Amino acid sequence: MKPWIVFLICNIAAAIVNALAADGATLSKLRIGYPSPSAAFYPLFATKEAGLLEKYGFDSEMVYVQGVKLVQVHVSGQLDVSTISSVVYLQASVGGADLIQVASSIDNQIMKLMVNPSIAKPQDLRGKTLAVTGFGSLTDLLLRPALKNWGLEPQKDVKIVQIGRMPDIAIAIAQKTVDGGMVSFPTSVHAEKFNLKTLLDFAEAGFDIPATTVVVSRRYANANRDNLLRFLKAYIEGTKRLLTDRELGIRALRKYGGVTDRDMLATTHDLFASRYIKKIPTINAKGVENSLSLIAENNPKAKGRKAEEFMDPSFMDELESSGFIKSVWP
Repeated sequence: MKPWIVFLICNIAAAIVNALAADGATLSKLRIGYPSPSAAFYPLFATKEAGLLEKYGFDSEMVYVQGVKLVQVHVSGQLDVSTISSVVYLQASVGGADLIQVASSIDNQIMKLMVNPSIAKPQDLRGKTLAVTGFGSLTDLLLRPALKNWGLEPQKDVKIVQIGRMPDIAIAIAQKTVDGGMVSFPTSVHAEKFNLKTLLDFAEAGFDIPATTVVVSRRYANANRDNLLRFLKAYIEGTKRLLTDRELGIRALRKYGGVTDRDMLATTHDLFASRYIKKIPTINAKGVENSLSLIAENNPKAKGRKAEEFMDPSFMDELESSGFIKSVWP
């Protein structure tokens, strides 16, 4: 090869490397937390898988911290953005944690109270035993007011026990160790194969309690408004990709949701895309109010608190007024 050709190739290669380095230097670090490999956090998974965080200038790290521990990690300053249930972040916020909601993708709980087929109606629960994952958990917080609504006093008329994992709850019901319990998707699908019966589907109960919200600290929101707007742009585009690109959605759930069965992946995508996930993740203020009311059942610090204390709709409002949302969803 002639020397001038070698020289040209080397210069081009050096230019490409320098350009890539320069681009990398402009990317903002972003640590994003999520509490479960559940499809409830599907919009985030799709956003990451589609490369949209990089498109909007982020060198992003997905951080999986199980359950309520995510709140502790976020409040300690180790995360910038988290996706989490409204009840979980609000329990911490009413106690003084610096967390506010800026968006909401799923406005109800994908949870079911499933029971032994011998139980035909709520009143049949009197004297029976129901399982939750743990006392004070979301499953517990949802179950107790539901029982009271049916005129049943928790731990008096209906015994509540904690079992741990949802699959173990389903097995316990099938083996008649307990009479019923709280499970969410996809455990509920497997439970149906045991001939277990749905006594209450919280997603159809007409009582909004958001399952998937985007939260940040006030400190981060105030100091990094541009970053947060760019993240939400990516998140909104990611939601569209999820709802309109089935193969991308299936690929994202396989990677981050730990699901490998193709039929279950397809079923999950189709269910969440058609029924649960909103096209535009605007805050549901009524859902925040309902969540606070639910928490107030057992936590006096939540009583009398207002939804606006724990949310900031200005980010989504700005993306709406600027025309960005319309550009994504004409």
